[in-house]
Amino acid sequence: MGKYIFFICWTLVYSHTIFGQSHGLGFSSHEVVPEKRTSLHLTPGPPVCLRGQTELSFDLEFKPNMETYFGYIVRVITTDHQNIDLVYNQRLAVFHCVIGEKVTGEFRIDTLQLYRGWNTIRISFDKKAGEAVFYSRDKPVCRGKLAIRENTCAHIYFGATNFEGHQTLDLPPMNIKDVRITQDGSLRNFYPLSESQGTSADDTEEKDTAAVRNPVWLKPRHQNWDRVQTIETAGTPSIAFDQQKEVLYIITADSTFRLTFRDMQVRGDALASGHTLLPAGNQSVYDPVRQQIYNVLVDEKKVRRYDTLARRWDNEFTYTELTEYWQANKFVSQLDSSIYIMGGYGQLRYKNLVQRYHFPTHTWETVPVKGEHFMPRYLAALGLNAGGDTAFILGGYGSNTGDQSVNPKYNYELNAYSIRDRTFHTIWRFPEPARQFCFANSLIIDTATREYYTLIYPTDKFNSSLQLIKGSLAEPGYQLMGDSIPYSFYDIRSFADLYYCPVSKKLVAVTLYNAKENTCQIRVHTLDFPPNALVPAATARKKGIGAWWIALPGLLLILIILARRKKTKPGKTAGNTPAFVPSEPTPGQQPERSAVFLFGQFEAFDKEGNDITKLFTPLLKELFLLVLIHTYKDGKGISSEQLFDILWNDKPQKDARNNYSVNIVKLKAILEKAGEWHIGKESGKWKLDVLNQSVQVDYAHFTQLCAQKNVPSRPYIQELLAIVNRGAFLKTVQYEWLDDIKSDISGQVIDLFLQYISTADLHTEAELVLRLTHAIFLFDALNEEALSYRCRSLIILGRHGIAQEAYQKFAKEYKESYGQEFGRSFKEITNQG
Repeated sequence: MGKYIFFICWTLVYSHTIFGQSHGLGFSSHEVVPEKRTSLHLTPGPPVCLRGQTELSFDLEFKPNMETYFGYIVRVITTDHQNIDLVYNQRLAVFHCVIGEKVTGEFRIDTLQLYRGWNTIRISFDKKAGEAVFYSRDKPVCRGKLAIRENTCAHIYFGATNFEGHQTLDLPPMNIKDVRITQDGSLRNFYPLSESQGTSADDTEEKDTAAVRNPVWLKPRHQNWDRVQTIETAGTPSIAFDQQKEVLYIITADSTFRLTFRDMQVRGDALASGHTLLPAGNQSVYDPVRQQIYNVLVDEKKVRRYDTLARRWDNEFTYTELTEYWQANKFVSQLDSSIYIMGGYGQLRYKNLVQRYHFPTHTWETVPVKGEHFMPRYLAALGLNAGGDTAFILGGYGSNTGDQSVNPKYNYELNAYSIRDRTFHTIWRFPEPARQFCFANSLIIDTATREYYTLIYPTDKFNSSLQLIKGSLAEPGYQLMGDSIPYSFYDIRSFADLYYCPVSKKLVAVTLYNAKENTCQIRVHTLDFPPNALVPAATARKKGIGAWWIALPGLLLILIILARRKKTKPGKTAGNTPAFVPSEPTPGQQPERSAVFLFGQFEAFDKEGNDITKLFTPLLKELFLLVLIHTYKDGKGISSEQLFDILWNDKPQKDARNNYSVNIVKLKAILEKAGEWHIGKESGKWKLDVLNQSVQVDYAHFTQLCAQKNVPSRPYIQELLAIVNRGAFLKTVQYEWLDDIKSDISGQVIDLFLQYISTADLHTEAELVLRLTHAIFLFDALNEEALSYRCRSLIILGRHGIAQEAYQKFAKEYKESYGQEFGRSFKEITNQG
């Protein structure tokens, strides 16, 4: 009975967070084409009349890691044709208060606060005093005279504005929430902007409706994990994370991949030596002090370092047996310059050893520990406090003796290990849950609040799912956060980890699954931080997924939700968000239907807009791409001999033909979900055609544009830019037959863009040139012409510091790639002196 009382108390304490979820409206800005930029029009109907003391207030934050921040945040346009604007001047890093054509004042917001927190801004319209006053964080920052007559009313726009005579498409990449209009101290309108989808925003007071174009709703981004990358590789890769630079490293046998979360770009460096042994159980860590990636194999007591410039490891592994340390926890300690390995499983035994590799002496040791018993285990979560002197280990699976045959069990303790004292201490234990679960490898700890985040999952089925939880280091109990992530769990073949990006404010979940065919699928998901709490009622409705997480706390929360709804006024709702709602499109993109994308990451969507990419097995994907690309590349298609030689060159022709027939039927079944297709032979070659324009294929559109021989015009270039902005052609797909095709496409894109830029007037088209050079770098990260045009355009726009940063970043990547300094100075690149 005691544990039920505990859960009741815990639910009552934490239930308020369900209703205090992250919300707001994100604005797509200069990073997308003008027609995709976001606008919030508060007054699509009658304007707001400025009676008495009228005040507009809202919360603002800027999105981090963007290039261009100049533009209009809000425009108030009166029926007397007066404009009251708040504009951000990026060059001076100040906000300008504008009335009519006059800047009436300016103010700053601390950079850290502007990009990492909400800032309340108010604009007061005082009819009696005849002025408008701007407030930042409740302090008046600028004011100006404004004629307000008896019948003066106003239209209110955030972001892009299409009001006749006041149109603008310049806006900073920002988030807005909690927009209020008060009159004489009374709340007239409140737009929390807590929607999850749609192109309108509701007013909770007067039942007015605001109009939104190209919305990026924030609530789903704090609720629904977004799968941002899928990579398939051979062997047993491992992963490491650089939190400072927000880079995920994927270590494979022949390459090192870098996924940068600030721009979501994937870059791969092939090893100079071609191949290295990655035994089962190898793990990788990133040392932020030495700024090095280390690959660890406990079985061989060996640690090796990756040389970024030489693109090779400074040592090789030789061990080829199965590891004895599956799913061990690890961390880098700056306190004693060491890598620590804790626990693990192998050869029918669970481990509780604390092992340490000392960087200065290059020696291993098994650390003698004291304090309370640390149960041998694996599948636990570990995290360091901010001081770096204590490791917290949560849960796991093992046995008190370490012997798999003697009473193995789940563990729900939170243990603390003191690095200084080499001592274990048990802080608390979870009450036994309704259904057992284990943990992902890492614990994300917020030392200031003494809270933690980690992922949990059931281990009794293959088609499992990861669920984010939030808890306290001070006491047991946890909240379920966000929705679930599909997870293929097969014990030692699977691995899951969790990381945090402090600048981008994202949680990153990474899963690895090693299939029997010696291939590994790596999936990366992100969730905006802070995450929203799971809404149990919606979760329970989703049959077969996630219901087991709720148990008693979930039932109690449902009762609380129902009780709160009874108190809600007629016609109003409590504003709860379902736990499982469709993910919002990326900034500047609408949900896609009947579409296949080859630029960037390969993706396919059915007629309802559902992502069907996962239906393509590796073989079906390669078969599809072979026929599709050869159809549109030159209109000829591909012969049976070519297909069989690429896909089934180890089989007799009869078997190859049978395999083709079987797989083409499977492929047709998938393609029919997207639209109408025809697969058939023409002049002895297989072709794949879209019928009745029922499916959007970006590569088909690309080949049509490239077939035009005219001098590229601005509309033509913008149309081409909209296609390639997704990324390089099939950037994560690696086939030998595809290499030349990728090279040709890269050359076409770069040539066309540079041809246009070379004739453009940089002074009038600097923003477009920036977008074009960004696209060029997607295909050729070390294109010197693009760098020159980019830096010159930034200087024209007054962004000298950003131009210097772009040059320095280029020079650094040049040195990392070629092993030598970039030979041209900043002045040479920008044609200065």
